[in-house]
Amino acid sequence: MRRLLFGMACVTALTIGYGCDTSKADEPGAMAAGVIDVDDITGNPDKYLGQTVTVIGEVDEVHGPDAFSLDEENPVAGGIDNDLLVIGPQAASLEDLDDQWLNDEVRVTGTIGKMTVMEIEREIGWDLSPQLEVEVEGAKAVLIAKSVERVQ
Repeated sequence: MRRLLFGMACVTALTIGYGCDTSKADEPGAMAAGVIDVDDITGNPDKYLGQTVTVIGEVDEVHGPDAFSLDEENPVAGGIDNDLLVIGPQAASLEDLDDQWLNDEVRVTGTIGKMTVMEIEREIGWDLSPQLEVEVEGAKAVLIAKSVERVQ
């Protein structure tokens, strides 16, 4: 009888474990629980407007000490660039960004917004450069960062 119960327990454990795919958990770039993919935000920004999100992505371009773009994983056909623009508020005391951050993977937590240049400047507490204003006007959404950290 014990052998039968033991055998049934083993079969049950194998059956349950068979459906669990853990192969992607250890892959580089695998998303942690609660982390939104950059492509999800750039692909459907309205879904995330006003929400606080955490994203992990590669710094594609540094626009200044408090602004950069995160690279999307799967560019749209035809070479359309849908990077996510990230801007840090003056009060957030984020670490200054420079070109040394290029191609580094970072974790950013902040709020997704779709705002005019004036609304963003009011939100972040500093005036955008003319170059950054152009980036904001062309962006589908902007992530106003509360925290930015390099991912090791």
